[in-house]
Amino acid sequence: MRRRLPVAAAAIAGLAAAMLSASAEPGPSAPPRSSAWLARLPDGEVKRKFILDCTGCHQLDEKIARPGGASRTEPQWVEAVTRMLGYAGATTSFPVMAADRDAMATAGWLSRHLTGGAVPDVEVPLTAPAEVREYMLPMAGDLPHDVVVEPAGDVVITGMFSHRLFRLNPESGALAEIAIPVEGANPRAIDRDASGRTWVVLGQPERLAMVEAGTRWRSWDVGMYPHSLAVAPDGKVWFNGHFTREPELIGYVDPARDTVVTYQVPPHPTMAKGPAGPIPYEIRAAPDGRIWLGELQGNRLVSLDPRSGRFRTYTMPTPHSGPRRFDVDAKGVLWIPAYAANLLVRLDAATGKFTEIPLPTKDALPYVARVDPRDGAVWLGTAAADVLLRYRPAAGRFDVYRLPSRGALVRHLAVDPKSGAVWLAYGASPGIPARIARVTPR
Repeated sequence: MRRRLPVAAAAIAGLAAAMLSASAEPGPSAPPRSSAWLARLPDGEVKRKFILDCTGCHQLDEKIARPGGASRTEPQWVEAVTRMLGYAGATTSFPVMAADRDAMATAGWLSRHLTGGAVPDVEVPLTAPAEVREYMLPMAGDLPHDVVVEPAGDVVITGMFSHRLFRLNPESGALAEIAIPVEGANPRAIDRDASGRTWVVLGQPERLAMVEAGTRWRSWDVGMYPHSLAVAPDGKVWFNGHFTREPELIGYVDPARDTVVTYQVPPHPTMAKGPAGPIPYEIRAAPDGRIWLGELQGNRLVSLDPRSGRFRTYTMPTPHSGPRRFDVDAKGVLWIPAYAANLLVRLDAATGKFTEIPLPTKDALPYVARVDPRDGAVWLGTAAADVLLRYRPAAGRFDVYRLPSRGALVRHLAVDPKSGAVWLAYGASPGIPARIARVTPR
């Protein structure tokens, strides 16, 4: 089912988009970026582990560090961390925090370093001009998790909290709602296959779904909470079990045969027994047919050759670096955002060699990488610096594009292969009112 949003809502969304596109940088009264708060914490393993545990859903910013304008005391930090452990600790139903996260130790560390006084903003270089336009979603509290660009240029967005898909016309700003015929759909990742069909991860229902022409739906029970999906060259659609650990699982849906097949990933050497676990995260299909999986807490990359059924594992060179939403280029090279280590990491799949590339701005927290199919440039969405980065491998340099909103935690991005525009999903919870952005380099 596809229906138009009410005229008033579409008009408001279009007006907001026009207003937000007028400025490429918040005004001087804007609060410090999240990266400015993170810069107050001493670099090292403790900080990397904190970033992995405590900044993935929302930013560390002024609202968190100084609620009501005053720095939290150590007892207040204990209360806050204890509450978060109750939501997402290792023994909860959403175990994204490590098993050794301790409220008292975390509170003492934070209270020592996030004391009173001015917080100077981190200087962000502007090295490349662009037109940036933001588009509001109809429900301010929604979470736009992923975006995909259709051949005609429209953009489809997953509304994770509204349980809907939205199709956006970039020029008019008009939104059309695509209802998902699954109760509590919880849509996360999204992609398109070679036949033009849209595939969506439905998290809580534990399903992969496919829609043709915006109306004809099919879905498959995959028996686990999937995080991401990857369309392979042979048409199979792969997924990963976000919280699986003993065994850790990946699998595929074969729509032609209407089947679901799963594989057991080699157990993590220290995290398989739990609680918590390695946290399977991104999954991508390489041009040669290999399937690649990343482990956010496990700090590994894993490859599977479906033809032989053989796995191979690769450990990231920096401990607790947090490989997040990586991509594979046309030559089979992996480009990995090391979220907690503030690095772009290149993995040569042929040799197993890692190369770590520092980012041009401190504590940016690179979240997602996508390779531009036109020229091989690597686009990086960041979670704490309110910037989009482009890395040019041949030149070995970055371009920096500032975003107009504070709190622009970029959870996903997609490159339009025709126009070169880059689409960003701002997905923090809690965060700023729900929106996506289009960045058009000049």
